[in-house]
Amino acid sequence: MGPRLTLLANEHRPIEAALDRLAETVAAGHIDADSLHRLGDAIAKHYAHEEDFLIALFARDPGLAAKLRAQHDEVLEIASKLEESLAAGKEGDVGYLGRRLVAMAQHNMIEEERDVFPLAPSF
Repeated sequence: MGPRLTLLANEHRPIEAALDRLAETVAAGHIDADSLHRLGDAIAKHYAHEEDFLIALFARDPGLAAKLRAQHDEVLEIASKLEESLAAGKEGDVGYLGRRLVAMAQHNMIEEERDVFPLAPSF
């Protein structure tokens, strides 16, 4: 894995830890709004850092790059809806969206590291 991909993969570690904490709080029925907001910001910042990689990947595999972008967009949309639902006190939506956010964000990071990053060892 190239140095830029190593940096991107290393950004996954604190996000993974925050997702684990979110999963615990969702299961307990109490999500901290500030922690959720910080997680959403961290994910958005990380996705912005991945943009150069996605541009390079698009030149080699447009479909795969589009798939990853769609995953990013979905994660960000879920995070936004989760924050809105939490603020509105929609407990049923909060639980579902919290579990969905964790699953989608984790899936994206696993797919990137296991299947996608190895395709661009010089990046």
